[in-house]
Formats: sequence, C-alpha cells, structure tokens
Amino acid sequence: MDDGQLHITATTDVLADIAAGFPHGTPVLVDVEEVEPGHVPRDMRGWAVVARLVHLPLNAAGTPAGPGEPIAWGEKDAEGRQRLLYAPVLMLQSRKLAVPGRIGPVAHPADPCRRRADAAMFIGHRDEAGPYLMELVQAVAELQREVATIAVDELRRLHPAARRHLDRLSDALEHARAIADDAARFDSVCKLLELGTRSKWIYELLDEQPCDQDNLYHTLVTLPDMAWSEPTCQVHAAIVRERVPGSQLEPL
Repeated sequence: MDDGQLHITATTDVLADIAAGFPHGTPVLVDVEEVEPGHVPRDMRGWAVVARLVHLPLNAAGTPAGPGEPIAWGEKDAEGRQRLLYAPVLMLQSRKLAVPGRIGPVAHPADPCRRRADAAMFIGHRDEAGPYLMELVQAVAELQREVATIAVDELRRLHPAARRHLDRLSDALEHARAIADDAARFDSVCKLLELGTRSKWIYELLDEQPCDQDNLYHTLVTLPDMAWSEPTCQVHAAIVRERVPGSQLEPL
C-alpha cells in the first residue's frame, strides 16, 4: 500500500488483505470522519470505511506520539546525524462518499466544530477568511432552526416560560444569522487594509465594500503619511484615488 493512498474496506476479507501487508504489531488508529462534497445523507451506499498507510512520529515508548508529546530520536549514523523516529500506522476512517463505491478527490471533516476550527486556522495560515465565515453562517442557521423547532413544543413538554424564552432566542439567532451573512461578504483582505491601519487616512477606506477577491494585488499604494507602500485591490485603489489626495498609486 502506498503512503496516504485510500482503500475502501467493504468486507473483512479486504481488511484482512490490507492488514497482511503490514508488519506484525502495526498500530491501528481511527481518523476523524470526513464527508465529500455532494454526499447524499440518506443514501447509505455512500457510507464507507477507508484504510490508508500513514507514517507517524514515535514517542520514547515506541508508540505513536500524541499532541505535544516529545518525539523520539534514532541512533546516530556514521556522520553523527540523528533522525526523528517514524513508524507505519494503519489508519481507518469513516468517509461519506459523493459517489457510492468511489473515493472522491476532496473531503472535509464531518464534524462542523472541527471544520470551523480548521477554517479558523486558514485565516492565519492562508489569509482566507471565507471558509470560516461560511461555516459560521451555517452553524448559526442550523442552531436557529433547531431552537425554532423545539420552541414550537407540539407535545407541550416545556414550561410556558421556557417556550417564550426560546421564541426570543430564535428571533435573536435569526438576527445573528443576518449579521453572519453580512460578515461572509468580506473574504480575504488586501494588504493595504490589513497593514495600513496606522495611517490616519485608513478610516476613509473602512467602508462596507468587500475587497476584489480576483485581484488583491492590483495597485501599489502609498498613503500621504505612510513611509512604505502596500498592494491593494482594485476596489480600494479606486477609493484611495477618490478620497485620499496626495496618494501615490502604481499599477502592479
């Protein structure tokens, strides 16, 4: 089995054949469940258990290292160099397929909390806010629908005061969803808005216009009180040209 290659394990025979290709005593771990775009939740044929080979770092006890656990070093070679110790692991995972029986190229964590956590990291690592904002919209919308459904209380199992408070909460979440929708309009930000906040002119640019996502590096801009230049998108380059006299703009 190639490192990282996914295999559907539809029967115990398939799983046994895969396991037979691993050294005796190879650890088996379970990864987080993932779902492919286009998966149909009610189609049970799209649910699969997949297996893959991964190499994970080892701790001092010779077992896969956990989060924050020190990684063990191997013996020094003839040149005095040491390498971190890694070992093969058979990783099993529940995967919801878009096409039954076929592993698609893309999948995301099925747990929405995990998706939001991953998307939040994208903001710092990839300068992408859009995935997190869209996950946030979905989370607020799902919670609003849940609360509204419970607040109906068709079987009259809730205290009347609880129903009233849930009605109010449902209305508040509906308002929160609208705010989240507004926030989701603003994806990645051009460098002028990101790094030029020390300029007194920046307040002329902080309006409700999203950055041009297709061209965040359209123009190099120097505001009058900035000692350096920053690239900006086409939208905010036009605003600078209109509102900030004395600015220098150079197409990129």
